[in-house]
Order: sequence, then C-alpha cells, then structure tokens
Amino acid sequence: MRRLMPVAVVLAFVLAACGEDAEESKPGAVGTILYSITPGVLANAGLNLPYTQQLGYVGPNSSEPTLLWNVSSGALPNGLSLTGAAGTGQISGTPTVVGNFPFEISLTFGTCVHTQAFALDVLNNAPLVITTFSLPGGSTVSPYAQDLYATGGSGVGYTWSVSAGTLPPGLTLDGKNNPLTWGAFGFSGNLDQSLGGGRLSEVSGIVASRSQPGVFWVHDDSGAAPEFYAIDAQGNVLQSYQLSTTAQDWEDIAMGPGPGGVDYIYIGDVGDNSLNRTNCRIHRVAEPTVPATPGSIVTAAHDTYFFVYPGGSQNCETMLVDWESGTPYLVEKVGGAPRVHKFPMPLSATWTSGSPVTLTQVTASGTFDGTLTAGDASLDARRVVLRGYGSAREYARPAGGTFDDIFAQGGTAFAISGGQQYEAICYSADGGELFTCTEIAGQASAPIYVASAGVDSATTTISGTPLSTGTFNFTVQVTDSAGNTATRAFTIIVQ
Repeated sequence: MRRLMPVAVVLAFVLAACGEDAEESKPGAVGTILYSITPGVLANAGLNLPYTQQLGYVGPNSSEPTLLWNVSSGALPNGLSLTGAAGTGQISGTPTVVGNFPFEISLTFGTCVHTQAFALDVLNNAPLVITTFSLPGGSTVSPYAQDLYATGGSGVGYTWSVSAGTLPPGLTLDGKNNPLTWGAFGFSGNLDQSLGGGRLSEVSGIVASRSQPGVFWVHDDSGAAPEFYAIDAQGNVLQSYQLSTTAQDWEDIAMGPGPGGVDYIYIGDVGDNSLNRTNCRIHRVAEPTVPATPGSIVTAAHDTYFFVYPGGSQNCETMLVDWESGTPYLVEKVGGAPRVHKFPMPLSATWTSGSPVTLTQVTASGTFDGTLTAGDASLDARRVVLRGYGSAREYARPAGGTFDDIFAQGGTAFAISGGQQYEAICYSADGGELFTCTEIAGQASAPIYVASAGVDSATTTISGTPLSTGTFNFTVQVTDSAGNTATRAFTIIVQ
C-alpha cells in the first residue's frame, strides 16, 4: 500500500467575532496563529480505504461545549463525513471517488462563526502504470500528435522520457520537465518549545522521512548541542537524538541513499559567517526508526566527512542530496549569485580533519534569489527548491539533463512564508507538498507552514512531423515525484 502524506493546505480563514463585524483574521504577532482549525493540513485519502482525520480548534472559545462543526461550502469526497463536539472534530469514512475536493469547515458557538478553507485529495491506490497500450502509425507528409496517459502512483509532477530505443526522426516526447505550481502556504503547527535549553528555538533545517510517513527531521543552528529531532507536521517532538561530536554551526539537513540500501540523514556543519573555518564537515547517519512513544535521548552512530572548497572558504546554509547518485550538494549563502559545490563519490572515511577532500564546483548559471538559507531535492531527483528569508524558487531538471544541469535553469519563483528567520524548507515524501519553518527569532512561536502542488494530469504528447519511413521501437518511462516509475514499449510505423 502506498504511503499517505499530508497534501491539503489552509487557503484562508475568517473570524466573525461576537458583537463585531466580520473581518479577516489577523495574527497578533508574526508567527502567532490566533484562530485556526488544526491541523492546517489534511492527510491524503486513498480510494476505497478507511480514512480518519482528527481535528482541533485553537483560539477563543476553544473549550466551548456547544461548538458546532459543519461543512459550510463545497463538499467532502463521497463516503466521508464530518462530526464534532466542543473543540474536537473528525472527518471519517471510506472515499469512493478519486479527485480533489475543496470545502470550508465552519465552527459556530453562539453568535460567533469561524470558517476555514481546506482541500482534500483522494488518490488512486494502484501502482503507477502507463495506460496507453499502442500508438498509431504516421506519415512523412502529415503532422503527428498522440497523447500518452498514466495513472496510479503516490506522487505528483509526472515526468516522461524515452528510456530505450528512439522515436522516429522529427518526433519529440514532451518530458513535462517543469517546476510545479504551488498553492498558498497554510499553518501546519508550531515547533515544540517545551524541551528547554533553547532546543528547537533556532531550527535551521528540515527534511521529510521517505520511509516513515509523517516524520520530519530537524536540528538547531549554531551554538546548540549536537542533537537532531524527529517531529510531526504539527511540530510535536517524536524522539530526540544526539551525535558523539560537536556542533559548531549546523546549517541544514538532508536525506539520501547510502550503503546497504537504506536511507541516510545528512547534517551539514558548514556555516562559516567569518569565512575562516578549516573544519567544515558533514555527518551521515543511518535513519533511525522512530519509536511509538518518545523516550530518553538516543545516541546515533555516524560518519563524518571533512572538506574544503576550491578557491577558499565560503559560507553555506543549504545542503541537498541527489537521490539518484547519493551525492551531497552545498549552495552558498551570498547576496548575489551563489556558488554550488558537490562531493566526489563515493564518500570516503579518509576525508578527515587532517586530510579533507576538495569539493567539485558545479556550473551555477541559472537565476537565483539572494541570501539562500535552505533547500531540498525531490525523491525523483527531478526538482530542487531553494529559499531565502523571504523568497523561493523551484528548479526542474531539463529533459535528458543531469542533476548538475538543474543549477543552470531559471527556475520559477513562488510566494513563500516569511517575516521571521526562515532557514528550513523541504519536500514531502511524495513531492506534492513543501514544508517550511523558522527560528523563533524573538516571537511568540516558531510556526511550520505547508503548501500543496497542483495535481498533475499524468499525460504527455508525442508530436512533430516524421522525417523518415520505417519501423521505430522505443520504450517510454513515466516517473512521479515520489520516485515511482513505470515503462511501456511502443512501436510507430512511418510510411
């Protein structure tokens, strides 16, 4: 069964206050949510699978015993219903139809009404498959255009390629290698501040687990203990971990493949504001299995790889990993165009403090926002997101290109949460959501926000005018953002 990950986002919320005119709800301080149904993200539902989503309410009257829940606009997917009493609600049932379902939930207590917008996706549970079985022939005197279709999988943002053979000369396959369309960011939760000692008050990196649904990994910034944490999308701590090392300036966290066919967590001790460090390094940790109940802090085994940059020191706050090759990449934090570097592969235990490896510079000729503080790569190794304090762009790997070629693209800018010290962003495991969070930065809370990508139609087109006659055999591959792939062999006869 495929994993179900959070996908919906809060689009807007309105408060009609008792005795006052209805007005847009405005937080009293940056990062503080006064009125909100929680979570602000609903898990995807699976077709014909039992579904339960617990809901809560934060704000005035949250303990009101006569609080009434109802769907005031739009509709839940067929088979689901909303029930609720006082400050808790529940969406449950078994959805019977695939699709995207926008709706609004209203809470009524006396003359007060709070309305919040959601959207819930019901996805197919079948494996990813190309549903086009054959293609018609063509002619050198007529334009050719045929669509191919796919269904299933657990991601969005489908990309297409010819994985074997060749198309007839003159025909091309639309690879759909484009950045996604991202919706507005909505409140997901606040990072837990109850651990004490400043823990989780300066979160500088976040990444989603690919094998443990709903788990995210985070760490604090400079001056903190060498600790990292498993949290959920609402910011609750699931378990704390530590490394037997020091943390000079941990700036980002990433995930990628490693030895033994398991997923690894990569932690970048790479911050260098003064441009004088001689001990920059990354740590690699086999991803721990998060327990059902938090326990005492766990010491995790790790490997460390020291490095230097060609041409001298630089300050980086962004690390990401190519999921195809397992190669870690670092992106510079500068006011102008950043430099991008990658590690030689495979990583080696010989890269010690006395014998650091020299990284390889990658051509970065694309369009970049200034002062980049965070980034991540999608599991399908097709897209990269980079953010600064108040801006963000997503980049797509060009058809037939390498992962390095991503950094030569213009990218697509999209609106991003800001207002505090945002230094962390990641894709969800299925690539259909973006999560971003901030340091507490003197505010009352450290919020997590999430945005969803638009649903892809999972279609592509072979088009053009054939230039040569003959029989042409080839194989088409489709890949979704969760890394699922499917192939099918085709033949086009050109006369």
